[in-house]
Amino acid sequence: MQHRPLTLEHNMLNILVIHGYVQSANTVAHNTRPLLDALSDIAQLHYVDGPALPPTSRFGSSSRPWWFLGPRLEFDHAHGGDARWTEVVEWWSEELSKRQYDGVIGLSQGSAMAGLLLSMVNHPERVPNFKSALKQNFKFGIFCSGFVSHNAPHGELYGIPEIPTLHTVDDNDMIVPASRTVELQGLCKNSVIHRHHEGHAVPVGGNFPVLMRDFVLEATKE
Repeated sequence: MQHRPLTLEHNMLNILVIHGYVQSANTVAHNTRPLLDALSDIAQLHYVDGPALPPTSRFGSSSRPWWFLGPRLEFDHAHGGDARWTEVVEWWSEELSKRQYDGVIGLSQGSAMAGLLLSMVNHPERVPNFKSALKQNFKFGIFCSGFVSHNAPHGELYGIPEIPTLHTVDDNDMIVPASRTVELQGLCKNSVIHRHHEGHAVPVGGNFPVLMRDFVLEATKE
């Protein structure tokens, strides 16, 4: 793998990585090691864990869903769904107050969360209780097997800034239909989509790590 040379003035980028529905930071970090290696000289990848669920939760101890999903991947208001989202919004306020990020990568519900998060940063007035102490200036997004969350309170939040976004999709994805991923791309005004055959995953086979690296470099060049 050949990397572009870096200048002495180079500063490491900070990239936020958001895990999926029944995942954690450790899960997605393990599954994306080739991407981490490809970006290691230009960026720090910050794999965050969503807020923990109580031990009595129906989810496993390592799962940290950003909101509860009902039929067709839509927001589930039952079983404490509204309280969970309120908790997550407050958690993001705290997380984004710790560090400024240059970009975001998400998988599955993590991609859906990334789209919402970019919208929240772009239009904080639409989200009660959301306030970051640091100004965020995301320059790009990478959305893998993402989808749009239509139900309230999400549907009215969308307003993704016109930054470069890269979307990946497997047409045979058994968890998130490809049409849902294409729909999310449609909300992004400066986007490109790449297809792969790695299933419901951040694609890391073949040339994908280099492709993503080149995308990040292009999106963040001065």
